[in-house]
Amino acid sequence: AAGALANSPGRVWSDLCERMPGCVSRGRVRESVAALPLVEGTEDNIPDQALWAAIVALGMLCSIYRYEDKNDGYDGVSINSISTKPRVEMSDDLGPELVGIPRTIGLPYWQVSRRMGRAIPHLTFFDQASYNIKVRDPTSIYPYIGRFDNTDLRWPMFGERTEIAFLKGCADTSASFQHGPDAIAACQEHVMNRNNEGLLREMIRLKEILERMPNAFHSISTNPNSGDNYVSAAEWVRWGKFSAPLSKRCPAASGLQFPPYLLMDAFLGRKKYDSFLGNEGLHLRAWLPSNLRAFIASVEYHYRIPEYVKQSGDPRLMGVLDGIIEAYTGERGFMGTHRYKVFGILEVASKTGRTETNGASGASDDSGRPWEEVHRQFSDAMKERLEPYRGNIPVEPHEMRGTFEECRYKSRILTRSFVDSDHERSIAMVTLDLHNTGITFQPGDRLAIMPLNSWEECAKVAAALGLDSMLDAPVLLDRKWSRFAEHLDTVSNHGVASPASQVKKLMVKDILRRGHLAPLTQELVLKIHAMLRASSNTVLQVLATDEWPVRGSLGDLLQAAVMDTPTHIWDQAFDLSNDVPWLSDLIPVEVPRTYSISNYPEELLPSTLDLTISRAEYNLCATFAGKSTITRSGVSSGYLNPAVGSPDDFVSDEDELLVGISRPIAFQLPLDASAPCAFFAGGSGIAPFRSFWQARCGRSVGRNMLFLGVQNREKFCYEDELRQYVNAGFMEVHLAFSRDSRGLAYDPYMRDVVERRTEPRYIDSLIAEQGASVCDLVMSKKQGGLGGYLYICGSVAVFDSVMSGLRKAIYNHRTATMESTDLIINTAFAERRIMLDVFMTPKPLPCNRPTIPLSQLASHTGHRPGGRMWISVHGSVYDVTDFCPMHPGGTLIIKSNAGVDCTKSFDNLAHTNNPEVASLLTKYFVGHLTPKPEYHDAEELSGLYDMWSAYLRTTVETLVSQQFEMDDILGSSKLWFQGSLINMLGVRIFYQYQSRLLQGGFSALFGPKFQELVLKLSFAMANNAASPGADTKLPDILGIIARAKTSSDAVATSKEVSRIGQFICDSEPARFMERGIMDYANKSVQLDIELLEDIREEACHGMDAFDTIMNLDAASDAQRVTALCQFLMQILERMAKRLEVFYSKLAQCSIYQPEIERNPARTRWNLVRRRIRDGSFFVLSQNAVVGAAPGYKPVQETVEFDNVLSQIQQTIRNAPQVAAPLPPTTQTMQLNERHRVRTEAPVNGASAFESHQNSNALNRMSTFIDKNMRAIRRL
Repeated sequence: AAGALANSPGRVWSDLCERMPGCVSRGRVRESVAALPLVEGTEDNIPDQALWAAIVALGMLCSIYRYEDKNDGYDGVSINSISTKPRVEMSDDLGPELVGIPRTIGLPYWQVSRRMGRAIPHLTFFDQASYNIKVRDPTSIYPYIGRFDNTDLRWPMFGERTEIAFLKGCADTSASFQHGPDAIAACQEHVMNRNNEGLLREMIRLKEILERMPNAFHSISTNPNSGDNYVSAAEWVRWGKFSAPLSKRCPAASGLQFPPYLLMDAFLGRKKYDSFLGNEGLHLRAWLPSNLRAFIASVEYHYRIPEYVKQSGDPRLMGVLDGIIEAYTGERGFMGTHRYKVFGILEVASKTGRTETNGASGASDDSGRPWEEVHRQFSDAMKERLEPYRGNIPVEPHEMRGTFEECRYKSRILTRSFVDSDHERSIAMVTLDLHNTGITFQPGDRLAIMPLNSWEECAKVAAALGLDSMLDAPVLLDRKWSRFAEHLDTVSNHGVASPASQVKKLMVKDILRRGHLAPLTQELVLKIHAMLRASSNTVLQVLATDEWPVRGSLGDLLQAAVMDTPTHIWDQAFDLSNDVPWLSDLIPVEVPRTYSISNYPEELLPSTLDLTISRAEYNLCATFAGKSTITRSGVSSGYLNPAVGSPDDFVSDEDELLVGISRPIAFQLPLDASAPCAFFAGGSGIAPFRSFWQARCGRSVGRNMLFLGVQNREKFCYEDELRQYVNAGFMEVHLAFSRDSRGLAYDPYMRDVVERRTEPRYIDSLIAEQGASVCDLVMSKKQGGLGGYLYICGSVAVFDSVMSGLRKAIYNHRTATMESTDLIINTAFAERRIMLDVFMTPKPLPCNRPTIPLSQLASHTGHRPGGRMWISVHGSVYDVTDFCPMHPGGTLIIKSNAGVDCTKSFDNLAHTNNPEVASLLTKYFVGHLTPKPEYHDAEELSGLYDMWSAYLRTTVETLVSQQFEMDDILGSSKLWFQGSLINMLGVRIFYQYQSRLLQGGFSALFGPKFQELVLKLSFAMANNAASPGADTKLPDILGIIARAKTSSDAVATSKEVSRIGQFICDSEPARFMERGIMDYANKSVQLDIELLEDIREEACHGMDAFDTIMNLDAASDAQRVTALCQFLMQILERMAKRLEVFYSKLAQCSIYQPEIERNPARTRWNLVRRRIRDGSFFVLSQNAVVGAAPGYKPVQETVEFDNVLSQIQQTIRNAPQVAAPLPPTTQTMQLNERHRVRTEAPVNGASAFESHQNSNALNRMSTFIDKNMRAIRRL
């Protein structure tokens, strides 16, 4: 289509699209569009073959023109607002979409849209992405042609890396479903012919296609080191504003426009569309081309696959269908991955100026965090898709992760086999039966298993509680166990849910075998402590431990506690009547364990699955073991791989396990089979690599290297199998024995692993020994390396050792500094070429360290080079500075949560139940966060603490979020220059950034939230005055801020920023002040960051006061409140003064600095010429006349409380009024109108985050005044 357009008169549109990044950089977009000749979009000019290219080109031109019209340099700080629109004929008569659009593009766009069957002109998401790419190599079709690395964006508008990466990534995601329609159509054919075997093959093919889609979505990376894949959230904001609907009638540019979403919803028979995104999906489906709508309808209404599968009763088909559901809409599937990716980008974007997404919900939640609201909208849509197959889902999708919900199949153990020469079989290969389950898996996948407690542990609990004779008695279940019972029944019926009355009841033995008995958590021990009314000394001893969890089981605790607890208390606590309802409350449902799958199946449907299980062992704690040393096995590993010859070693056919496939976010083989791979393992970390080498060896030409670290020769796993691959030339195996000098070395000439005496060593020394080869693998092809893929599997200690070895190898062979070494490694992580599978090693955390106050946490934001970055999660503090570059979700989301408690985001991203995350966090543990002080009955102090801590969080988040844009402004030469010419894009970014700060007056810091503090502290001081004659004078904090914003310094600053904005639409004068503009931006940003740091420091001082106020020698809490309020008011006054100083410093900066320009004479002459033209030159040439005395500047050091109140009320009156939401039955705003409103510029240039925070603060102040009106009138 692009070629046909180029051979037609419409070439003028495609030529301008090709030039558009340059036009944006020169600030000549509207001028270039206005200069186009009028070429009508009729059949005489534009052939049918060129229509797609024409509609894409014209749609992009109309959108970029509208964007430039709204962002013309007068949209922010502006002294003289003048019209900058070109004087050409417009398209206002063609509809609201084309109002203000030059007729040279508006008329042909309207005509082409009509020819394409579009009711009104509009730019779709797939216009910008899928239909706007060029394929590099049409013959490179595996696994699909539209891969990220095989395409180029044809017509970028801004030419930025973010725009190109984002649109290419979206096109890649859609293209990854290229073979999906064919698979679905084939499924329908087999249903029509009732061919179950053919249907099974095609359903498995569809499942594999869906499982590939998340990897395509990962081509969009938020890691700055990811090269061409990097998407900056701050730059993504600009694309989002560009793609705003042309009018309220147009559909939004939403990801739901991509056909795979709508087609899969039809395939799965989705019936419910009540959520916002469900409603939007139906709405956008109506805007698709008629051929796509017809195909989707044919899938939805004819030969429905889910109905046929259910009626067939074939467990294989039902199992594969369940896998398709999980692959598409499950928490670890495409929808879950998409949700987390959007969360990470939108959180940063909302803090840096983005109002909302174009397609997701625009309403914010109560805490003013729009990204969390969007996250909930995705959750609602996911549940609507899942409910037909999972029933009513009472929890959010991310809360299912790491629970029994992930185990949707039944299996049993077939055999346990030796894999080495260790007679104790500390590592075993456990084979599970998959017959008739429908399970399929790929190399790198993991198996989630719900373990069963040993009968010995169950017997100990039953004996202590007197349940020996009641093992088959039913139990009254709580909500969680009821959900588990329903889940167990559904799995038994191959995914078909039974009515609640027919669900099989759980017995006492089921609770004991499937509940959590070990190790002892603090919550479990506290429950027993409360039930026994603090009467057991044993329980008290356990509670006094220094580490949690405690190494012991519930049976150990109950066996000891029954001996020192009065009988009547014990019998009352554990009453054996009425279906023992306390049992399900006492024993929680066990959580699944995940193990890497160790085989690669040759069959279409694998009949068995191999696991490599290392038996974890620990010493029983001294409270239960006394002076003896008693060794225990882990619950899951002890069940799967019990000690040889023990009673549990017998394989029972009756023990059915709940299992499920768990796909890691990044631990798959590369698509390119010829890419070299290196596997680094410690001990049982070899587990996933067995499936890797079975999949690659003999099937690919890529090099395979295994680096294995074990204790001794006897624990060398899979030796015979590995030797066969080495002898065949398929693998290189390098070994390190940490406790054995009988070494083995790889001989490339003999193609064998040969005996060689070697001193005991760890895997880091082995890697350093092979340093040259390893370096080539780590380094990307752009760096001259091989661009290999490196996989690390093992404990945290193994991970540390491997990373140490990699750093040594690169430092010894390639770099001169460790900084350069880290950059190479960070780039490999960002490009997803170093992947981790770090398994959980139970490690109790100490609880007796000094706690970390909020102020200390807030001081570690890592925004300065060399600074440390701390986060807080569930009351613990972690230093994640070193982990940040390795984070699979990118670095920005961690940075955006630096210095604050990010528990909510942590939970939303499903990290809480992720054992890999938990094990990594233990490595970075710093200490526990200081809890909120006990203020007893001093509710006023408690309220002030909450309010101040919330403000401290705001200061930290503002500092961190502003730093994202500051880094771009200061650090990117590409932002300021395109070739040798100044880039207006950089000028626009700085202008909009600085305008947002100045117009909003740092709205998050000195806006309503700050005024709320002043109001409540002033009220507390006035209300707690000791006597009627006491001094009630208060510092005029709000007056200082108001005067600072309207001072001559502030006016001078606004004028200077306004001058910069004028360059956006008139870039010609900017060439005379290139260096002056950059220097001004540099100094402005430096002053911005210094102010934000100073405000944070002051807020930290105030926070520390709350920790010591209860130690103040005062007669009453009222005196403490007064003393604290006086101190905090001093802090606020210092903050206000810092704003005043900020304006005075910034006013001294100017863009006019001829001495630093490349041609100072032209810069000076440009100023003189401008002064002559506007007449001011002749005024300046006259002698200055001393006028009247300087204007009086009032100095108000103190004010009364009523003055504070009047300023607050004025702020509330002047606040923008937000209309209350209408009831669902009377809501008149249409969906398109909601999309259009969300893309409008926020009030005073504040970001979405700041706007919602300010709105909440205004509401709280208004409520506070209404509630305390009587006291306020008295004061």
